[in-house]
Amino acid sequence: MFSRLFHRVAVLAAPLCLFLLSGCSKEALTVRQSTLDPKGPVAQMQYDVFMDTVYLVVVLFALVGGLLVYAVIRFRARATDDPKPIVEEGHGNPLIEIGLITASIGALVFIAIPTLSAIWYTNDVPTEAVATSKLSAWYPRVGADGKENYPKAVEEQVLEIDVIGKQWWFRFEYPQLGLTSDAKHTVPNEIVIPKGKAVRINLRSEDVIHSFWIPKIAGKVDLMPGRKNLMWIQANEVGHYYGQCAEFCGDSHAYMLFRCEVVEPAAFDAWVKAQKAPAAEPAAGTKAAKGKELFAAKTCAMCHNITGQFGAGMFAPDLTHVASRKSLAGAWLDNRDLQAQRALEKKEQNTEASVPVDPATLKANLIKWIGSSGTSHGADGKPTKDVKPGNRMHYYAMFNVAGLNVSKQQFTAEELDCLAEYLLTLK
Repeated sequence: MFSRLFHRVAVLAAPLCLFLLSGCSKEALTVRQSTLDPKGPVAQMQYDVFMDTVYLVVVLFALVGGLLVYAVIRFRARATDDPKPIVEEGHGNPLIEIGLITASIGALVFIAIPTLSAIWYTNDVPTEAVATSKLSAWYPRVGADGKENYPKAVEEQVLEIDVIGKQWWFRFEYPQLGLTSDAKHTVPNEIVIPKGKAVRINLRSEDVIHSFWIPKIAGKVDLMPGRKNLMWIQANEVGHYYGQCAEFCGDSHAYMLFRCEVVEPAAFDAWVKAQKAPAAEPAAGTKAAKGKELFAAKTCAMCHNITGQFGAGMFAPDLTHVASRKSLAGAWLDNRDLQAQRALEKKEQNTEASVPVDPATLKANLIKWIGSSGTSHGADGKPTKDVKPGNRMHYYAMFNVAGLNVSKQQFTAEELDCLAEYLLTLK
């Protein structure tokens, strides 16, 4: 009887187990935002703690579940049993009770030790990582052009990046390197870090609670208004990583993404120099030149900064080098050829592989983004839907000054085309 019942259970359970295991393929674990594919020491430590917990839970499930199934089958009611239940008075088995309490404490200790170790390890850059990650160890203080890359006072420090959360985008500043809002050099939505180097992240919020999360590099940490939080990250493989805000923060929370570009130290130096360079002037008489005039006339310069051309905007993302970025609209719109991108990822079996920015895709995204943000039509003159619901472009009372009219800019298809052509020159 028991063997027949066991056989039936096995026949039913086997297909279910196979179905569940089918989701454990390598492709399913290495998607763009997978915590099960760590690419840095912080993510690896957190992954190890998670797996320790999984192993323990599997053992407990098998043990408890197995005993439960055995008890149900072994002591089930039979037709030959006395219909009158037999109730025995007693206080249990002290040895079993003590054993279960001891086992429970042991299970907690099994989880607590790696958890506390991980909390200590991920709190700040460990001492052993500082020696190889401090600026003087990998980034020359004076470049080949004779210019100082960073002050001597910070050469023994690791690279620090200030992450400022806003509704609904991230602003990144590198205070040691002069990439700050005060210097009119900031980087919106795309953080760049050197491969294999520990980086301290200073987390700040200018409005509500946000959360900084790059699944393959480090777990999430909140950005709290009025409070300073910090974390550290390190990526051991070059690539284009995907992150997002992991704390509900308003209408466009789901659209508040960002990217993390991991590059070699030499490429990082070149990127910093490019970010400090002013924007190139568009050629006279071109659509781009007309677009620059529209940028001023339509009050875009009230919120956005373009170093070397418009320097008043501090509220919205810096657009000095917008054409070099692989994403737009808080990283919601991808500026790459998506077919080529998917083909490359499939070919290399690597979601961090990346194709360059595609100018045609970027232009289409710029028109879509500007034309749909609070306006009623796009480049073709037809009604459009907001790319990011609740975004404040065109629909924001500047600085919340009482009595100041809300900006509701309207654009014709020609104006959108000229604005896009101008922004394409900002590389």
